[in-house]
Amino acid sequence: MAEGEGTQIRVMEEEEDLISNLPDALLANIISPLPYMEVVRTSVLSKRWESLWKHTPSLNFDQRQMLKSLIKENNQNSRLNFYLAVTGQRKVDLESDELFAEAAMMITSNIDNHIGPLKSCSIRHLPESCVSGDVVGWMRNLLEKRVMKVSIERDSCDYRYGGIPDMIERNAASTIDLPFEVFSSFKVLELKNYHFLTTPSLNPQQILNTLTLNKVHIISNTFHDILSHCSSLENLILEKCDFLTDEVKIVSPSLKYIKICDVNERRILISAFNMEVIEFDSVICNHEDLILETPKLRVLRAYNNVQMLRQKVYIDGCKLLTTRDIIEICGGILVSVSSSILHLEAKQCQFFD
Repeated sequence: MAEGEGTQIRVMEEEEDLISNLPDALLANIISPLPYMEVVRTSVLSKRWESLWKHTPSLNFDQRQMLKSLIKENNQNSRLNFYLAVTGQRKVDLESDELFAEAAMMITSNIDNHIGPLKSCSIRHLPESCVSGDVVGWMRNLLEKRVMKVSIERDSCDYRYGGIPDMIERNAASTIDLPFEVFSSFKVLELKNYHFLTTPSLNPQQILNTLTLNKVHIISNTFHDILSHCSSLENLILEKCDFLTDEVKIVSPSLKYIKICDVNERRILISAFNMEVIEFDSVICNHEDLILETPKLRVLRAYNNVQMLRQKVYIDGCKLLTTRDIIEICGGILVSVSSSILHLEAKQCQFFD
């Protein structure tokens, strides 16, 4: 063997040793940001990697991608399945609903079998999981695991695209009845693309600090009750939400930061004594009915979609709030806030499809 080749082999062995000598905790952190299907693939690298995923600080599930993998695997086995069925050796007719159930069970099983500690978890799921109760079940499992940061999203994909055949009539119901522990026992919570109900209840140990609602339909009174029962809530992000009335009240003595994006309400009231930062991004509202009761406000940011401004968008008699509108609304705050400066940022953003 040439001396150069021997040196190259020794270098490669040393590089391999560098990875194999890393502690499990560090390896778990390295693979933690990966989607679930990618994490699973690492388990075939060696005996050591088989259960490494159980120690990752975060889990990331995408049920649609998991289903696509199951369908691909099923299609690859279709010829063998057909032969076994014809010869009577096996009766195989894997229905699409069974594949959905299997994808959901994979999420449940991996949460249950995770050793932890599990700090965060994100789940993007198909609409069927709302109907089956899997979504609420996952949330309860995450509560038992004492996960701090949770993001749950209902996928709004069209089954005719993205590799998922429209094999059966889908029930695309998105309304779920959430236990109120969801809004009190996670420190950071994001819910996206839901109609949901909940019954607020007192929890002296509630810890929710940051709540993000994106494309959520919720009755205004229910939303108000959630805020009134979350005494630790400091950060609130509302994006493309519908409160099913023409008025939304955001009343919370603990809130310090709020962002409202792409929301259309005739009347918006923000009453928060400790509020320090407010962001408005393309908000449609009656000018006179945007009311800010925020004596400690220090920063106000206003952004607008330039295309909407050019079109002079009006919805139900309400218009897109302009920078001038925001400044006029803040006039009273500027007068009431003494010995301090309110920092105003106003930007117009170009959005592209």
